[in-house]
Order: sequence, then structure tokens, then C-alpha cells
Amino acid sequence: MYIPVNAQESTKSSGQLLQQFHSFNTIHVLNGSSTTSLAINSVNGFQFNKLFAGLGVGFDYYYHTTIPLFLEGRFDLVKSKLQLFADGGLSFPFSSQNTKFETNSGPYKTAGMWGAGVDYLVTIGKDALILGAGFSNKQVIQMVDNNIWNPVLNRVENSPIKDQYSLNRIAIRIGWRF
Repeated sequence: MYIPVNAQESTKSSGQLLQQFHSFNTIHVLNGSSTTSLAINSVNGFQFNKLFAGLGVGFDYYYHTTIPLFLEGRFDLVKSKLQLFADGGLSFPFSSQNTKFETNSGPYKTAGMWGAGVDYLVTIGKDALILGAGFSNKQVIQMVDNNIWNPVLNRVENSPIKDQYSLNRIAIRIGWRF
């Protein structure tokens, strides 16, 4: 009795999964009403037909330095040439100093962030140069120290004030996909 066995079949399926893996690494020039600054992001995930889903992380230097952690979805408008993207997640504070209002002291809190846009991909072999534009919003929350005199207890007490900023920015993006 003869039973054919193909030992390579499982490696083909894992190889196919690796072919669907992509890493989008971009540098952004962010322009908003308060300033112009930079951000860098890396999004890693998997492509399934026209859809891509991945997890991203980076550094956002706009207004107050934060570390965004987000989910990103992409949709191919034109096969691997033009893609719509949208992302959303959390923005973690990176430093504790308020460089815009140095008299404001107090801790920063984690807040939300989101963005959307379009990327044009110039294919170079299996990789691609990314040129894109988008719009993003980053929330910045600081619990500003507010020391007030309490005459009943005869002492100064801190009653923090919540300063919350919603920062809208336009992003010009360039990067590399592998």
C-alpha cells in the first residue's frame, strides 16, 4: 500500500502568511494651528485581499510629545497603488514638562487619538515608497496643579484643574513599506 505524504504543505501556508505581512514605516510633517512638527510611526499587520489591519506605535512631537498606540485599517482603492487608511487608539504622555505654558505643573494623562487619509505607493520590487496626506486629531490632557488656601484647615491644598486640548493637524507623509 502506498500513501503519498507532502511534508512541505505546512511551510507553504506559513510562507503565505509571511507574504501577507507588511510593515508601514512613515515620517509625518504635522501642521496645525499651534505649530508645525514631526511624528514617526510604524504599523505592522497583515494584508487580506484589499484589506489591511495592523497595530501601530510611534512618537508624536506635536505640541506635547506623546507615544501613540493604535489600530490601523487600510483599503486598496487601486491594487497596491492607492490606499485609504484610518487609525484610532491612545496617546500616552512621554514627558511631564509643559513647554508651552511652563507655569503649568501637574501630570499628563493618557488620551485618545485618531487619523485618516490616503497613501500612494510606488512599488519597488516587493517593497514600496509611501507618499501620502492625512488629517489627525490628538487629545492632550494635563491635570494642572491649582494650589488654593483652605481657611477652615489653615493650609494650602491642591485642587487640580483639567486642561484638555483637542489638536487637529494635517499630515504630509513619506515612508517605506516592506
